Amino acid sequence: KVERFNGYLKGSFITPLAATLKSAGLTLDVVTANAHIGQWLDEVAHQRIHGTTGVQPAVRLAQEQQVLLPLPTQSLRPQPAPGLRLGRVLPYESLQHPLSVYEQLLEVRA
Repeated sequence: KVERFNGYLKGSFITPLAATLKSAGLTLDVVTANAHIGQWLDEVAHQRIHGTTGVQPAVRLAQEQQVLLPLPTQSLRPQPAPGLRLGRVLPYESLQHPLSVYEQLLEVRA
């Protein structure tokens, strides 16, 4: 389901926005995408009829919010697992590609 949403996001938001910007001589970057995503969510993504539920996501969220429990007022600190050595730094490996990879993909399609 995550892959399906990623395809929907790319086809319905990223590609049209990149094409609009490209026609104006601009390129899509993170700041621009973040500036436009809220409007797209409100006007497009939350208004469509969801394939599985048959309901608009905005309507479904409003229904579910009525029965959701509030977040705890006090956050709990996670406790280390017994026998775990503290202070050992694990290497960081990002699984996300840099935005330039996606920009190159968009340029190939254009």
